[in-house]
Amino acid sequence: MNPASDVGLFFGRFHPLLLHLPIGFLVALAGLEVLAILPRFRQATEARRPILLMLVPAVVLTVVCGWLLSRGGGYDQDLVDFHFYTGIGVGVLSVALLWLQGRGRVLGYRLGLAATLGLMLVSSHKGGTLTHGRGYLTRHAPEPLRTWLGTGPVDPAAAAAGGEDAGPGVYAGYVRPILERNCVGCHGPEKAKGGLRCDSVEALLTGGDTGPVLVAGRAADSLLVQRIHLPLTDDEHMPPEGKPQPTVQEVAVLRWWIDTGASESASVSQLKPSPDVQALLDGLKP
Repeated sequence: MNPASDVGLFFGRFHPLLLHLPIGFLVALAGLEVLAILPRFRQATEARRPILLMLVPAVVLTVVCGWLLSRGGGYDQDLVDFHFYTGIGVGVLSVALLWLQGRGRVLGYRLGLAATLGLMLVSSHKGGTLTHGRGYLTRHAPEPLRTWLGTGPVDPAAAAAGGEDAGPGVYAGYVRPILERNCVGCHGPEKAKGGLRCDSVEALLTGGDTGPVLVAGRAADSLLVQRIHLPLTDDEHMPPEGKPQPTVQEVAVLRWWIDTGASESASVSQLKPSPDVQALLDGLKP
């Protein structure tokens, strides 16, 4: 990467910080409209214009920094484009709000504000997916809600039992959920830092910019395991400091699965775990 690209990426990384400004301004504008319904707060709408005058440059700056950040690569391009253009849409609508407010078109302003808030929610959701991976908002939702949304987790007990209707086994029931919780947010279909994806066995074996991160049959030689065991303060430690970390139990199961061949389809019974490993697997059941 050349120095100019480094500078662009440096400013681009302010995007996750700056985006809270337009979100806050838009929420404040919506709050003013709600407050103005009450007679004693009718004068609250006088604050519209100062907030709008701050909103417009904040949106522009946020979009520019987001564009610079996206140039660093490692993201699903279709998702980036959708997020980028909806962000531009929020900017265009924000300028329209300033124009409508300045001409006293209250109804048009309020309808435009509602549309801007709606588009902001869509854009923010896509941005969250880019940053944290698909299903981030629903990952810890109550099980009935996950079921209703069609994002319920795989039942490890059923998936690992084997058989025609039990799912593919240890990987689907135990390993994949571990990777989804700790790795896929930064190394998945929407965002693949370092060119690495951790959302399939094939992707782990293919690896990223540093080569394969999984050596079937040899956990100690697998970069995936090596990075987990580095000190938390080490720049190479994965997941990075500040991100959720796998438990000792999860790491032990991950190592066992790799040492037994990293099969994508083998069931628990086929891999014949020791009593200690079986106890670890039992501890991971919901």
